Amino acid sequence: RVAELKALRREYRGTEAFEFLGPKVPEATPDNPTRFRIHKKAGEISLTVTVTMPDKYPSDAPPTFGVEGESLERAHCDAIEELLDEQASYMPGMACIATSVLVLDDLDLSTLDLGIPGRCRSIFKIDVVNNSKRFTKSLKSAAAGSPCVYYYRTIECQNNAKFSFAVDPWRAVYVICDAADKKTAVGYMKTVRTDGAMDMDMLGKPGRIQLTVLEEFEMLPKAKSVAEEGGFAGTEYRTDKDLDELMNFFLASAAGV
Repeated sequence: RVAELKALRREYRGTEAFEFLGPKVPEATPDNPTRFRIHKKAGEISLTVTVTMPDKYPSDAPPTFGVEGESLERAHCDAIEELLDEQASYMPGMACIATSVLVLDDLDLSTLDLGIPGRCRSIFKIDVVNNSKRFTKSLKSAAAGSPCVYYYRTIECQNNAKFSFAVDPWRAVYVICDAADKKTAVGYMKTVRTDGAMDMDMLGKPGRIQLTVLEEFEMLPKAKSVAEEGGFAGTEYRTDKDLDELMNFFLASAAGV
């Protein structure tokens, strides 16, 4: 780390591009690592890259990068940080900061992957679905091409009079749908709440579903969708652990803005 800092100082000598924030390497700790800033021009854009050297850098940990720019949106800064992280990942265990930052010299903002901003995710639970065939048909219609998945547990009901009109009933059904924007998400939720034929009731007549909304949120621009555009699929789960493995990646804590 000391040698790399000296090299960076030499590289930017005579300019204001290098700004040491401290502490010095011998005084750094895991909670207070060495940090510095590099001021760069990417085309016509001025950037400030804050670099942190973790305690175990470079042998067992990569550097971390934070990007700021007065005329840049947060999405651009996030994409540039990912680009720098990617460059550093090509040189594990090596001093890589100077080489990683070089990628900014020819940066074209129009080529950055900014993801898809504005998407909204709705997640809700239904305690019981009496007619899964009717329900999935109605759910797919409500999604109207938006990516949608559902997770369910089956009910054994051969000798249960309560489910005499049931057709492949399910319990503890979780539904996740990704809409292109908030307006589409609101329309989708209105449909699933008010459609009088989303399911069949205990007498075999069309009926509404009783749902509990768990989360509604705007997705991170680069958050992975639950499915491809128009995708619609269901998965049976047997334990809470199975459900966590299926759902946790799609919750607001992982995919929300």
